[in-house]
Amino acid sequence: MAGFEKYEDVAVYRLSDKQALIFTLDVITPIVDDPYTFGQIAAANALSDVFAMGANPLMALNIVAFPEDRLDDLGLILKGGAEKVAEAGALLVGGHTIKDKEPKYGLAVVGLIHPQDIIYNDTTQEGDLLILTKPLGTGILSTALKGDIAEPTAVKEATFWMIKLNQLSEELLKLSIHGLTDITGFGLIGHLSEMLTKNNLGAELWINDIPVINGLDKYISLGMIPGGTLKNKEIYSCSVEKKPDITSEQEITLYDAQTSGGLLLSISPEQAEEAKELLFQQRFTSSQIIGKIIKVPSGRKIKII
Repeated sequence: MAGFEKYEDVAVYRLSDKQALIFTLDVITPIVDDPYTFGQIAAANALSDVFAMGANPLMALNIVAFPEDRLDDLGLILKGGAEKVAEAGALLVGGHTIKDKEPKYGLAVVGLIHPQDIIYNDTTQEGDLLILTKPLGTGILSTALKGDIAEPTAVKEATFWMIKLNQLSEELLKLSIHGLTDITGFGLIGHLSEMLTKNNLGAELWINDIPVINGLDKYISLGMIPGGTLKNKEIYSCSVEKKPDITSEQEITLYDAQTSGGLLLSISPEQAEEAKELLFQQRFTSSQIIGKIIKVPSGRKIKII
């Protein structure tokens, strides 16, 4: 039901008329100094792809690469990951470890869903409103942290969002969500582009409504821009048309490669405010309506105004 032919981050296999299997894996290197927090972030990041299909995880396996002389740190990483798997309502059933000079951690995750309940990323409809559930900028902030110039308040804000699970409530998933994806390595523009592959659809983004981590402009001006973010701009900017008064700081943030970024919902306009209210109840307090799906017969698909 989903494989190489789609821009999904999971494989979906139909088991029966009432059940489909979802399978994914994700592994990252440390982006924060604290090992326990890194474990939480890596697990939340891996689980996110299951949530981005409208599903819930069933079980997970640890995937670890680690140096032999830092096993105390490894214990804390695994503790953070295990707690996030449990919070998601899944079972952690084992894993595999190899020796490596550079630490790496992630999960292979299996989930279950009714085939009719799957929410793909490319089934958006003209007129839908777009809701983003977390602020952008974790890639830039993580680079600033590596450069030892990140403010503690900004690190705290980014960490809060990166460890927060993208698990949506049953009530919210019953709404008319026509398309759903999570914002990760390809940034907002990249993942939005994957939602616009059918029926001459495009998107209008409202730059002043897009949530970002506080103080991000400072780090951008100091050159704290990840290589992945610059690569995203190189690849996807050909699909973008923007107003002349949009600043370079605003623009680059839209391409920022996220770790455990938010969900992007394409939802019926009549239910957008209800969805936003339900998201706030789940402590997605930065959730904003950031644009809408439009028809674009030709030319650049994404308009930033």
